[in-house]
Amino acid sequence: MTTAKTPSRLMTADELLDMERVPGKRFELIRGVLTEKEVATGDPHAATVLRAGSVVLHYTDATDYGDARAGEPGYKLESDPDTVRAPDVAWFAPGRIPPGTTGSPELTPDLCIEVASPSNSRRDRLLSDKAQMWLDFGAREVWVLNPENTSVARYRPGQPTLTLHEDDVLDGEELLPAFSVPVWQLFRRQR
Repeated sequence: MTTAKTPSRLMTADELLDMERVPGKRFELIRGVLTEKEVATGDPHAATVLRAGSVVLHYTDATDYGDARAGEPGYKLESDPDTVRAPDVAWFAPGRIPPGTTGSPELTPDLCIEVASPSNSRRDRLLSDKAQMWLDFGAREVWVLNPENTSVARYRPGQPTLTLHEDDVLDGEELLPAFSVPVWQLFRRQR
């Protein structure tokens, strides 16, 4: 992720929404500064985002509990200066998304799922920082999925990070009651 030069005037969430799209680039807004997101790095990342979103969507449809979002929806986390961040997949507890919500709502997902791109130490630090940022703004959990080693790092407020591997089972505990998936299924169709 690269940060644009500090502008003379900070950008707002509305200006981000109205900004002309730049082919091949994705942006977030961090304290008013337009920040380019790392471009997804191909098939493992895309397939993992789709699988994770599908698993969470299937859970919400089957249980009629909560709402799932994917496609990097942007959420306004703070104002003056504005911060708009976009998880790969977001889940909200029942009733948290007001009907007719559009744009970058002032909401923090209860669960944020981020999918790692190919490994490097800088990327790993950025994901850890982003997970902590989501928790600081009120997310109840953050799952960081790593397709390279088929693991899930589970972040929760006030608890140490828990890393689950492909032989483990990821369950929703109190956040997603009755949710359970073998970790390997988040990364591929069969074992």
